[in-house]
Amino acid sequence: MDIQPRFAAEVTGLDLAGPIDAATLEVLHDAFLDHAVLLFRGEQAEAGARASFAGRLAALERPLLDRGSPPLPPVLRAVGGDPPGETPPPGDALHADHSHAAEPSIACIAQAAGPEARYGEIAFADQRAALEGLPPGLRQRAEELRAEHRHAGQRAEHPVVRSHPITGAPSLFVNPAFTTRILNLPQAESDRLLARLFAAATAPPVTWRHGWEAGDLLLWDNRAVLHTGSPATALHRTRIEGDRPLGLRAMEMPWVVAG
Repeated sequence: MDIQPRFAAEVTGLDLAGPIDAATLEVLHDAFLDHAVLLFRGEQAEAGARASFAGRLAALERPLLDRGSPPLPPVLRAVGGDPPGETPPPGDALHADHSHAAEPSIACIAQAAGPEARYGEIAFADQRAALEGLPPGLRQRAEELRAEHRHAGQRAEHPVVRSHPITGAPSLFVNPAFTTRILNLPQAESDRLLARLFAAATAPPVTWRHGWEAGDLLLWDNRAVLHTGSPATALHRTRIEGDRPLGLRAMEMPWVVAG
């Protein structure tokens, strides 16, 4: 059931804590790629069930990510929680998980835990729609640029517009939390351009807000949407790691490894 006009859907009649057959998992994965955010209510999945589900999604994605270079698909891994000492972004800052790393997260599973009063709200912004909404001239320019992402001593460079490695859909790939500048531009020009891109990335028409309730579980595609943070004590999180963003030209020439 769609819960936002352009993206995000609620999945009903499926218990992630129980067995999921291969055919159902493929249908679920297709919905994940299409909607980018899936909401499951009333979930009782424990850490082991979440890790198993994430691992099976990673196994399903791995052969689909073979671009021909490197010869084998990337190694995907499910990671529970946040590494010790990791500094989270500000809770109200829309971001893509770990965009300040060479390999940002592919997807995240977050499940409500603890007293309901601590859940708060989470927001998502569809970066496919954000890119579509750019004026043609600005979009063409963005497709040719790369940006620097920094956080907590880590730094990475990524294309401003990336291609989804499975669907091929282009999306904007900058965010107010971690993107610090456009490469090869004077600082003032970079600041002006980023302000326009951030405005598009976080505009209300491409954004959906969800108030957490007990048992809610959200799965989202970090390659296609931005999200806000939530207190670490209020959520159980599992991420799928192993992505390396590619720009549009790199997807046309698979022997080029960008990022």
